[in-house]
Amino acid sequence: MNDDTPNEVAWHFGIATALSFSMIAAPFVPEAILAYAGYRFLRHFTYGWRSWRAPGRVPHHLGRRGYRDETTRRRGDATWPVGLASTGQVWLRREDLVQGVAMEGDDTRWQAQAMTTLVFGACINRMGAIIVEGIPKALPKPAVRGAPDPEPGAIRNPDMLTRQIASVARPFGRDQEVYSIDLNAVPQPPLRIEDSTLAAAIADLRLGPEAEALHAVLMPFVKEIATRFKKNPLELYASFVDEVALEHLVEGKYEIDGHEVSTDDVDSPEGFALRAAIQPICGLPDDKREAGRKALAAHATEIAGLRSFSLTEGFELRSAISAQGIVCIRPSSPLTTALVIARCTEALIEGKPGHAADNLIHVAYPGELSGKSARRFRAAAVKAGAIGTLSLPARPPGHLYKAVRKITALRFQSRAGTRNASVESSKIISALKDCPFVLDVELPGLPKNNSRAF
Repeated sequence: MNDDTPNEVAWHFGIATALSFSMIAAPFVPEAILAYAGYRFLRHFTYGWRSWRAPGRVPHHLGRRGYRDETTRRRGDATWPVGLASTGQVWLRREDLVQGVAMEGDDTRWQAQAMTTLVFGACINRMGAIIVEGIPKALPKPAVRGAPDPEPGAIRNPDMLTRQIASVARPFGRDQEVYSIDLNAVPQPPLRIEDSTLAAAIADLRLGPEAEALHAVLMPFVKEIATRFKKNPLELYASFVDEVALEHLVEGKYEIDGHEVSTDDVDSPEGFALRAAIQPICGLPDDKREAGRKALAAHATEIAGLRSFSLTEGFELRSAISAQGIVCIRPSSPLTTALVIARCTEALIEGKPGHAADNLIHVAYPGELSGKSARRFRAAAVKAGAIGTLSLPARPPGHLYKAVRKITALRFQSRAGTRNASVESSKIISALKDCPFVLDVELPGLPKNNSRAF
């Protein structure tokens, strides 16, 4: 009872005193005192040392030896290592991470190391992992002799994070499972999306309700024309966002490869189909249609050049989730990031509740997006039972901060200060209901031969 408070000691003393005085009237009381003393001895001196308030959770390997978490009274069952604190190793349960994790920091090197730490935990727990990296910065100019090194956020080798993830997975025999998708490198198998994916990305780019309304009525027409003429829908979409082409379409005509179609051809099936197809487009007010067109035109060139995405074929994220694979995706812009996030959300939604329970999906969320897709992504991850984590700027913009401030229970913050190739300093803040804490932790560092990769 050395760890009991004075009130608890007084309470035990009072009980013992009352039992002692009652010995005169009840001959069985000595046996009761003996049983009570035996219980207190076993509880406090035999098993009591196996119960503690751990910095996080009691790890599973200690739970097998009888250790229990003082807050939950459960045997230690934490299987996810998150770092090393001054009090020892910090472990969490998979159920803790499902409640949401945010990695907050501007240093790309720290963000990359946090991602590899998550992949390490996924490998330990035999789970799949989909990592959506941040948008790469422009390569620095060649350094002259004596000049300082480029900033830490400048990426020298775009494949370095994939190789680092592969090195983490190698001890588990999973390095051959790592699949890399660089959305800025073609040709390669494209990432398959749906027209709903593009609609969600446009909404996430904060282009305004006019752009969303125009896209909603223009995309079905574009898909129909693309199917008829065997064209790329994304290229046709960008061409119809042109001012002249959209004006002609509203007037009831368009031209593709020298073939002109007009609603004036009353006897033509194409003219009749065009008349029905453009009615929703013509139904938009002129001012709203023009405002939406201008907003979409800012991304028309990029949409037309999306060779890494396809509406008809390509790599399916749903298949990667089902196979519990390790996939590393590198976006090239806010638009491609929004498309990947939207596709991840769709892949999580399209399935029974809990179908992705053996997967971790991490998204580096840029500040240019609205934050609504981050909320949808987290809600979809919870429904699917997956661990959905986010990388965020150290100081997110106001609109992003309001959107994500209550959707994560664990926050990792990059600590400014001395850094080297072996450790990365972080601060972890837990808002878990039964396990609140604030700790400084050290993430395992990159190997020395890769320490200059970012």
